[in-house]
Amino acid sequence: FSKNTWGLFREEFQHLPSRQQFPESSVDFQCQKCGACCRDEGIVVTLTTFDIAQLGQGLGLDTNGLLRAIDFYVLPEGRETPEGLKDFPRINTEQGPAYIALKKQPNAECIFLDDDLCMIHTIRPMACRAFPFYFSVEDDGLHWGLNAKSDICPGLGKGPEVSHEELKRLGTEITTVLSNHHAVVKRWNESEKNPTAAGFIDSILALMYARSSKT
Repeated sequence: FSKNTWGLFREEFQHLPSRQQFPESSVDFQCQKCGACCRDEGIVVTLTTFDIAQLGQGLGLDTNGLLRAIDFYVLPEGRETPEGLKDFPRINTEQGPAYIALKKQPNAECIFLDDDLCMIHTIRPMACRAFPFYFSVEDDGLHWGLNAKSDICPGLGKGPEVSHEELKRLGTEITTVLSNHHAVVKRWNESEKNPTAAGFIDSILALMYARSSKT
C-alpha cells in the first residue's frame, strides 16, 4: 500500500442517488466483472466502521496497515456537503471532519482492483455491495433506487431479475450497518477531545477485538 493521503472532495464526487420505493418495479442485474465501478474517477467508496473492522480482521491489518489502505477526505471550508453524501457522517480528526474511503490509485483505480477483479470481494465494503443500487430508510419504510453512477455499469439489464426479497435483504443489511455507523461516529465525535484519524481506527479495532473475545 502507498502512504495514506488526505484529500479534498472534487466536484465529480457530488453524485446524486435516485430513489424508487419497493415493490413497484424490478430490475435485471448481473455483475460483469469489468471493474468499471472500481476505477471511475467520480466514485469514492466510503467506509463504515463495520467495513473497517472487516478489512482489519480479514486482511490481518493493524491500525498502520489500515491507514495505508484508507483515504480521508476533508471538505474545504464553506463547501456545501455533496448531495450524495449528506446521509453519511464525517468523523472528527486532527485535520477536521473527514469522510473515510478506500484509497484510490493515481489512475483512479481502487487499490484492491487486480485485472478487473476485486481482491477483497468476500469482505468488500457495503458501498460496493450496494452498487449499482442505492438504499435508504424513510418515514414510510425502506426505499431503493439506482445510484447516479449506475450508467457506467454494463451489468444492469443483464442476467436474472433481482427479486424484491433480495433487494429488501440487501437494503436492510446495508441500512442497518449505516445506522450503527452513525451511532459509533456520534459517540466518537462527542467524546474525543483530541480526535485523530489513527485514534478512530484504534477504537474500531479495540471494539472488534473486545467483541471477538466474548464469542
